[in-house]
Amino acid sequence: MNELSGKLVADKYLIGELIREGALGDLYHARHEMMDRPVAIKILPQALAMDARWARRFIDEERTASTLSHPNILSPIDFGTDGKGVSYAVFDAISGRTLRDVVPHEPDSDTKSALSMAHKIAVAVTAAHGKNIFHGRLTPENIFLIEDSDAEIKVFGFGSDPLSVDRDTAPQYLAPEQSGAFPAADERSDVYSLGVILYEMLTGVVPFDGATVTEIAGRRSTEPPAPLSAFNRDFHPEIEPILLTAIAVDPDKRYQTMAAFAEDLGILCSRVGPAEKTAAASGASGARNLWKTATFALAGIAILAVALIYATSVRQTDATVDLQADAGSLPVQPIGPATGAQEESLAKLPVQTEAEILAAASMANAALMSDLPGGDGYNAWANGGAPPPGAPQPGAPLQQPYFPQGGQVYTIDPSGGSQFMPQEGGGVILVPVPANTSTAARPEPTPKTTAANTVTQPGPETAATPKPMATPPPKAGNAKPIPKKPETAPKPSAKPGSDLEIQ
Repeated sequence: MNELSGKLVADKYLIGELIREGALGDLYHARHEMMDRPVAIKILPQALAMDARWARRFIDEERTASTLSHPNILSPIDFGTDGKGVSYAVFDAISGRTLRDVVPHEPDSDTKSALSMAHKIAVAVTAAHGKNIFHGRLTPENIFLIEDSDAEIKVFGFGSDPLSVDRDTAPQYLAPEQSGAFPAADERSDVYSLGVILYEMLTGVVPFDGATVTEIAGRRSTEPPAPLSAFNRDFHPEIEPILLTAIAVDPDKRYQTMAAFAEDLGILCSRVGPAEKTAAASGASGARNLWKTATFALAGIAILAVALIYATSVRQTDATVDLQADAGSLPVQPIGPATGAQEESLAKLPVQTEAEILAAASMANAALMSDLPGGDGYNAWANGGAPPPGAPQPGAPLQQPYFPQGGQVYTIDPSGGSQFMPQEGGGVILVPVPANTSTAARPEPTPKTTAANTVTQPGPETAATPKPMATPPPKAGNAKPIPKKPETAPKPSAKPGSDLEIQ
């Protein structure tokens, strides 16, 4: 029994049992004595009510929350301070059962029900955001379940300052920007908190757990949240990307508005059937599914083994193929792989003229002939040497050459012409000569004379302009003119009195 139980507040609200304690007010069951109806009442603790600043803050928060009107928001219907200095706020009656009492203790919940509940929370918070009111501390304890009501849930705790939230109370649901040294909160902070609540409803655990804000911040930077498939493989494939977007550590990567998050949750509710169980509901059936999977795997392995044994024993085939060689075929020497070594060695040889090549071949032949017994450099057996075994003996008749069986033999008279090359035109064979080949010597270019009758040599057409020399050129009078035959022309007659004499 609490100390306020049975007392009358504001001369009309009779205090009952305690529902829950809060940092800025405890929530009780109560009854309106004049209207005889159950209500819920929130009272500022006496230790805080003695400070006028806390009492003013309490009243300001309730005044802000009273401006909200939504089926899924628990808004105050009365608030104030009575004559005894007790600050209070009155709400509609609630059962006192919160979402914390359900998650993760009830195995009957399914995915569709969790998504539907999260969608209603998102719609309610969207209505508050429309009036620029942020919650700042969404937790399962602030979401009440309403029995025998179409609303099903009521979100509690609007109107408080999101920056003044107690970071030591339920730090798992605070957004990273609210947990830093310089806390900040906006619409995306409520998106993160609702994403954590939905993750816990589906899996039974929070994505980042820890006792303090610092511990949770360290896990956010090193450990990504576990995928939903680690808890249950039967989740709808579109749930995980939506959920991971909502709980992104970077606010810019989350849903930028709660309305966008609510829209995707509504689409998921229409696509997910009630047969999809959450991780808590599928815990009992998980073991059965594991044994079924193992049984099917063993049966498949056994069938595969029987098939392999049948293929290798009953239907055994000889893979060896007897190849018959062609009677008329000849062995083929395989060609070695092209390495380019021979071409490279030929390219390194020095360039030789035809005369040098003939001289080298003659010297090699002479050396070979001189090494043989009895050789004189030209004939291997000039000095009575004996040929090696197997070589034709000097003066011995040549052996009959081998011709294939069935071939035709032609005998050519050495004194007559050959039927393969008949002698026409008296034995002269005309060899055509290319038209552009000429043995006539080209005429030497005629030297040209300059104006000073000096002989100049022809130069290349593209010769550059010669650089002027330092020494002066010879005078024109020193150049010897080429004798030139005088032209026949009438001699000019001398003028009277002229000193010139015509020769």
